[in-house]
Amino acid sequence: MSLDVRRTEIEEELKRALPAFGDMTQFRPLIKGHGHQSFILETSSKINLLLKIALRSEQLGKMKSLRQVLELAAKHQIPAPKLLYFSEGTASFAGRPWLIQEFLTGQDGEVAIAGMSELQRATFFRDFGQAVARLHSINSGYFSEDLASSRREETWTSVVESRLERLKNNHLQAELLSPQSIESAEGAILSIVRAVSREVRPSLVHRDLYLPNTLVAAGRFRCLLDFEHARSWDALSDFVKLKMWVFDSVPGSESEFCSGYGSNPLMTNEGRMRFHVGLGLELLSGLVYWKTTGQSAMLTDYQRRFKHWQSIPS
Repeated sequence: MSLDVRRTEIEEELKRALPAFGDMTQFRPLIKGHGHQSFILETSSKINLLLKIALRSEQLGKMKSLRQVLELAAKHQIPAPKLLYFSEGTASFAGRPWLIQEFLTGQDGEVAIAGMSELQRATFFRDFGQAVARLHSINSGYFSEDLASSRREETWTSVVESRLERLKNNHLQAELLSPQSIESAEGAILSIVRAVSREVRPSLVHRDLYLPNTLVAAGRFRCLLDFEHARSWDALSDFVKLKMWVFDSVPGSESEFCSGYGSNPLMTNEGRMRFHVGLGLELLSGLVYWKTTGQSAMLTDYQRRFKHWQSIPS
């Protein structure tokens, strides 16, 4: 399948889908993004838009899930770019599904916090925490790997068991861990899950919360970005990447974020147990991903983290 996107295709689809924005005057690819092609569209209305095209037509389920997540975000007033149009696929873009969002200007949080004052940084992290708390307040009533195509599970135990079965199969093919190590990790995760499952309610989680997926404008938190990995899951899973890539590297960020969030779930025994499950699942998943994509530095980092995770009593 060709990933070439012609200007005429974008012009025709934009005019058909969103005529109120006028003609497209310029377009340029946005490098950030792994599961899709992205283009910033400049229009005669002087409003910029973001076009996201799935890499393959088989990603329709994932794109439908993203649509539902963005619609939920708008309904519940989560700070996020608004979805303006969704297509399951047309003759353009080789039949791949696509959508158009508003394009919001600003800096990603990782770049922006370097130039913030201490007060600005504290305010940013509190606002960031408030946005995530609002996201986690959305309860779909079921657990699922996405909001469109994945099986819906009634209990936390069943969804984790399903996830582990897939991860075990992936690891047997990747040959990164011994079968004994995989079995040990599975047992540690399931023993915790079965102990706390009744306390875990479904929450809409982002699953990729770190500073580059936040937007800053005029020195203030503006919104969350890139909901492609969102799912109905345990809220504590979102604290995994937050701790790995934010709390452990930005002094003071954890206390300010949790002030905005309303609590620090990592301070409770149950919260730490659920975090341990989320971290184990992330590391098992990431090990395969980093090997498959040839990112040796990240693979080494995850191998180190996994070894440490295994040493923590469950």
